[in-house]
Amino acid sequence: MLPPLSDNLGSKKLQLLMPVVVVPSALSAWQSAMLELKKVNAIQVRCAGKKDMFVVEVFPARSDSTLANYEAIANSLQLQRPTVRIERTLLEFVQLRDRIYEIAHEAHRGKPCDLCADCLELIVFGANPDGFIVGLLGGKRLKRSVMKFIVGLLRVTVHRICTSTRGCCSGHTLIPQAVHAFLFISTNHDV
Repeated sequence: MLPPLSDNLGSKKLQLLMPVVVVPSALSAWQSAMLELKKVNAIQVRCAGKKDMFVVEVFPARSDSTLANYEAIANSLQLQRPTVRIERTLLEFVQLRDRIYEIAHEAHRGKPCDLCADCLELIVFGANPDGFIVGLLGGKRLKRSVMKFIVGLLRVTVHRICTSTRGCCSGHTLIPQAVHAFLFISTNHDV
């Protein structure tokens, strides 16, 4: 017969086992992408010197801010320095939109999950940087459309993602990586 279990560490009786969450020492690409996306406070898009060229600035999070109060934060961005400043063409915004659409659409045969449904809704009914009228009007309206699209995509990605990718669709893994690559990884442009 076994001796009774004890909570005392110094006793000679058997010790109670406590459950422990095991975390891998190296983060996966999905986990590191999500950590960086959650640290984003605000995104600002400005027109660059060339036509259809934009500068995307990513600002780090502060302790008192979230994406929910984005408009209030936008006025104080002049006080902060962006962590990332990347030049993107309008074509790259369109390619991101198309890639997110393909990922979300192909991840489900039937009814999409919340993340994929919100991404599809944002793409179909939200700001369209490739829209005909926006393209004709150009300038500030195009910049505003591009900014609204990327901020909306970041908001959906951060708020609708699962904490674990087990049991989730492929969109929960691929969408954050695509958004992260767009915001943080620079591509070379011919100058």
